[in-house]
Amino acid sequence: MEDELLEPDTGSVSLIWECFGRALGLLFIFDDLNEFKDSIDFSDIRRNIEPQFMCTDPESWCEVSDIVYSLIQHKLLPGCSVLVTSCLTASHLLEKAGISVWAEILGFVGDERNRYFNRFFEEQMVAAAVFRHVEENEILYTMSYNPSYCWILSLSLGRFFTEKDRKQQKVPRTITQLYSYYIYNILQNHGQEIEDPHDVLLKLGEMAFTGASEKKIVFRNGDLIQYIQQPSQFLSGFMMEFLEGDDSVYSAVYTFPHLTIQEFVAALV
Repeated sequence: MEDELLEPDTGSVSLIWECFGRALGLLFIFDDLNEFKDSIDFSDIRRNIEPQFMCTDPESWCEVSDIVYSLIQHKLLPGCSVLVTSCLTASHLLEKAGISVWAEILGFVGDERNRYFNRFFEEQMVAAAVFRHVEENEILYTMSYNPSYCWILSLSLGRFFTEKDRKQQKVPRTITQLYSYYIYNILQNHGQEIEDPHDVLLKLGEMAFTGASEKKIVFRNGDLIQYIQQPSQFLSGFMMEFLEGDDSVYSAVYTFPHLTIQEFVAALV
């Protein structure tokens, strides 16, 4: 958006101005406002009275934060629609923004996280120990509102709290440690199936990196053959297989269990 608003190329400038002339049909999406590098204070009255903070004309040059502020406050291109997403920890930034419609997408709340661990583990003592460890760690506890993260936490932490392994290893306390053990566990359980699991892991990481760079999360047989040459059961520890197609023809597609796992594997390259 910054490039299009501030420095449009000659080929797209006419289309941009045509769109600006029909503000009612425009939708701007700002995803993850909490990750925006500039802060926007919607209670700052200077933005409404001091010219250097105001952005009301699409032809004027403005700071990106002022453009975002002005669009959300309907001072720039009035009539357009604006969709803003943010994690709950940063939602307070929007409290004074005059948002007309709010929607909260909930994961686990209250005791639901605890119940998830109780259902995941047959031994309730292990479930209680895992939940207690997660609850005592702010980073892991923040993750656990998401059911997908609870699944990763359960797979990675469970064996640390069995009678056999309880005192033999240091329990992961950071996200890096958690995902490292997640990968280690896959290698331990599936690595015997191939001669060089390290080489396959690096090739898988290359595929994951390319996918992350291209915002691609679904892979096909051609991708596996291109990067890994000989797909094997070893990959089932890393990727989930789905069938897609119509009533008569189906083909297999593959995806990592969670985008963060794909990103972590990509970072191993």
